[in-house]
Amino acid sequence: MHDLLRAGFSRLWRAPVFWLGVIFMALCGGMVCCTVWDGTQGGIVYFMGDLCRYHCIVTVFLPAVFCALFLGTEYEHGVIRNKLIAGKTRPAVYLSSLVLSLAACFLMIAAYFLPIVCVGPLLTQGLGMTGGMLALVVIGELLMAAALCGLCTLGSMLISRKAILAVTLLLAVLAGLAVGGHLTGRLAEQEFFQGIMMTEEGELVDASDMENPGFLRGREREIYQFVADFLPTGQALLYNFDMIVHPVAMCLYSLLILAASTAGGLAAFRRKDLK
Repeated sequence: MHDLLRAGFSRLWRAPVFWLGVIFMALCGGMVCCTVWDGTQGGIVYFMGDLCRYHCIVTVFLPAVFCALFLGTEYEHGVIRNKLIAGKTRPAVYLSSLVLSLAACFLMIAAYFLPIVCVGPLLTQGLGMTGGMLALVVIGELLMAAALCGLCTLGSMLISRKAILAVTLLLAVLAGLAVGGHLTGRLAEQEFFQGIMMTEEGELVDASDMENPGFLRGREREIYQFVADFLPTGQALLYNFDMIVHPVAMCLYSLLILAASTAGGLAAFRRKDLK
């Protein structure tokens, strides 16, 4: 596996998709800093915790794009079959691909944090949370990306057609964001209406004391919260909109998804017919 990783990283450093991802995420970090600068001129107060979560929605696309364009080419060019012919085991081939995916995505995320770390302290008024909580949030964001890498690596090692792989991964991410958006939207409902609202008769009434029928309660809210915490795309939206309720559980769910997708991918890849 050492040889596979050495060859893989050698190829990674020359891959345009990797460097485009690094540049794109660095630009995202720079744009966030510029936006925060404009906001501070208008009297808006920002915290470092805010800047560290604005990348999450973009981050969910990184594993899909990278795996489709980087790992997806190995089937088309016969690289995987050549590795096996050279005596490499299937688990070693699979795990080396997963490590490359994880490393690439973590480095892209690090590119986002580079301008944040350099400029963010000058634009913000402290962390906005305890240092331990901020560290837990950042670790959770990385684990969320790792879970997505595990799922996308599974897809890239089982789908041999690059075009089908790319479409499948991107549609899966979009579907996940749609589901996560519905879940977080329902969870964000206020228990009571705010301010003034218009009745069906066109009258304006004070709605401050009126209960919102769309507010989730009891068991139903617990189910919505669990699914949002469990799905990586749901986690991305919860992090992005600062709706974190169970940060430790979210980290554990990401680790569970990574472990399950890796175990399932290894089992399926062992049986895959590589023509």
